[in-house]
Amino acid sequence: MRERYCRVCGGWHQLDQWPHDCLPAQNPAQSHLPAPHFVSDSIDIRSMHDGQHYTSKARLRSEYRAAGVIEIGNEKPQPIDKPKTDRMAIRNELRRVYAEYNA
Repeated sequence: MRERYCRVCGGWHQLDQWPHDCLPAQNPAQSHLPAPHFVSDSIDIRSMHDGQHYTSKARLRSEYRAAGVIEIGNEKPQPIDKPKTDRMAIRNELRRVYAEYNA
């Protein structure tokens, strides 16, 4: 038989004989469905591109693609190219300022 650790009582129980006292408490706000969250295709929006009223995200995006419009907010951020630090120039400038201060 297979056993699993119980988070409620801290003991080990067989999977086919799980005691009812150790079942986790169900949150009343939580759904009993295995996958309660889904993204709906419905939307109620007026396009800023052509002024039409759309009720489907897919239809709105297809119109954007057909017109060559880029929808902002769904793209992946581009990496920022930072310039390489010239440590030798910094070191030389610090030496120059230090020598000027002590002179």
